[in-house]
This record gives sequence, C-alpha cells and structure tokens, in this order.
Amino acid sequence: MQRGLKVLIVSGILFILSIVIFFTWGMSFSSIFIQNNPSLSTNQITLDPLESFNSTVTIDSTSKLLTVTIDSIDNDQILLKELVLDPNDNIVSNSTFQKTYFSTIRPDTTGIYQLSVTNLDRTESASLYLFFGNLPFLKENGEIDFSIFGGLVIGVISFISAVVTLIIGIIFYLKDRNREKYKGFIPR
Repeated sequence: MQRGLKVLIVSGILFILSIVIFFTWGMSFSSIFIQNNPSLSTNQITLDPLESFNSTVTIDSTSKLLTVTIDSIDNDQILLKELVLDPNDNIVSNSTFQKTYFSTIRPDTTGIYQLSVTNLDRTESASLYLFFGNLPFLKENGEIDFSIFGGLVIGVISFISAVVTLIIGIIFYLKDRNREKYKGFIPR
C-alpha cells in the first residue's frame, strides 16, 4: 500500500476520533451543567419602561456560586436595576447598571433565590439576555476551572492533527502516484 494512502487512513481515524471526543465532552459538560442547575433560568426578554422581570432558581448546595449575568443588547444608555433575594427575603445583591452586569454570589442558605430586573428608563424598552444559576466551571473562589475544558482541548488538538495529516497524506499520495506513473522512465 502506498504511504500516501496510509497517511490518509490515519487522517480519517483522527477525524473520527476528534468527533467522538467532541461529542463525549459535550455530553458530559451538558450533564454537569444540568446537574448544577436543576432550575436554571436563562431568558431573552424585553422590558418596557419601568417594567420588571422576575425569575427564581433553587439552590441545593451552599458550596456552589450563584451567578447573575445580564446583558443589554440594544441600548448602552438604559439604566437597569437588579435585585437578588435569598429564601428568607434578605437582599443578597442590589445594583444599578448600564449595558452589562455580572456577579457571583456565595449562597448562605439553600432554597429558592429570587432575581428581579427592572428597566428604570421612562421612555425606552430594553432587550436583555439574562442568566441566573450555577456555572459548573467556576470554582468556589470565583476563578474559572480550566480542567473541565480538557476534553475540548484534546478534541481541538486531534482535529488540527487530522487536518495536518490530511494535507501530508494528499502530498504523499500525489508524489507516490507520479512515481508509479513514471516508473522506468528515464528523462533525457
């Protein structure tokens, strides 16, 4: 068998391997995400002037950080307010902001946490992306845990290896084909 065909077969195996790794990592990551967020709240909403949106999430462990992410997508100048209440109706977070808000909260108790987002503008509506729940890739100290992305990194490396091997295989195949075609031919 020609060396170009052998390298192309290895390239195909690497492509299949990278797809399997991506699929496996994606399934495990999504199951971790769902396990950490049994009542995850993600929404794309539009708030009319002086209107509020309320959301709740159930926290079953105080070791997981509660994350609030709000991003205004249509106007950077609209004033917004967020308010998070714990299960005892104590204020855990209370901020006024424009455009984007991100916060992590260390829950003191388990139970239902409430989020309220209010458009404080009197004339314009605000379109928002909203996330309220636990992010599985955040450590207890708020730093990102890169070890959870190991499968993604391995999948990317195997995919890049497959592309490089494919290119090398094509070059070898073309060289081998030309070698067979001109076998015994002596140029003058």
